[in-house]
Amino acid sequence: MLFSLIMGLLLGIFSTFFLFLLLFAFSPDIAQWISPVIVAVLKDVGGPVAAGFGGAIAGAVCSYFFQKSNEKEKEAKAEISAIHKTSVRLTVQLNDLFSVKKHNIYPSLEHRVRFLDISKIPICPSVTDHIDPRIIDIAVSLKDAKAIDIIYLAEARYKACFENFSNRNLGLDEYRSTLKGAGLGRGGSNSLEELYQAVGQGQLVALHVMTEVMIEVLDEAIQTLSEAIELMASMMDKKFKGAGVNSLKMSLKEDEKYLAKTAPPYFNVETLKAYLDQFEQH
Repeated sequence: MLFSLIMGLLLGIFSTFFLFLLLFAFSPDIAQWISPVIVAVLKDVGGPVAAGFGGAIAGAVCSYFFQKSNEKEKEAKAEISAIHKTSVRLTVQLNDLFSVKKHNIYPSLEHRVRFLDISKIPICPSVTDHIDPRIIDIAVSLKDAKAIDIIYLAEARYKACFENFSNRNLGLDEYRSTLKGAGLGRGGSNSLEELYQAVGQGQLVALHVMTEVMIEVLDEAIQTLSEAIELMASMMDKKFKGAGVNSLKMSLKEDEKYLAKTAPPYFNVETLKAYLDQFEQH
């Protein structure tokens, strides 16, 4: 801003100077009011000097605005890249969780004791790097604080999913170890009463709670990631409207059913405890 003001002031001074020279050249009557020596100095010395300085200033102004234009173009490309990369990142995260829900949760969805039937889940996320911080600046420029909240919430819930997978895997390992110590298998061929007698109510209820919390967090993460992806597309449309830039709009039709909240389990904590209590009487 200061540069533009100074350059504008100097250009104005030199433009005024040349206007006076033109006035002296085409209006002899006015030139007679000023000493011929001064007029000659202005024409022979001041003119070339002013022309040199004026040309230099004009060149500096053109260079400045050309540089500003290049910087603006580079900044726009960087912002477009940040939005695209973040969209891809969120989509990869969503696909990770879709895969877990499809291959680990859905096959056991209707099982009466799905907290025992759901197998161990891989605990290594596909995405481990951080979100490009330029996304914050872009959202701020659009006055869209909601987008920042949703994107970072999606990131946190994605990580929380894998922490829950890990905790549940450890709980499942402990349960299986107890079963093995009691001379039983993993539970597929054993009745719930036999499992109860081997591991007790506490371990079964704990594994049930751990599994259902894991599924709840998984559902929340999927919903938040889906919303974040839509916000990224909206951000691109708002930021570069009319610039001919296409946003990455991923199709989720193939996995659309996994966006829905998982059906509740056959047992809740209270009914599971009540069901297990009957075996205490035997």
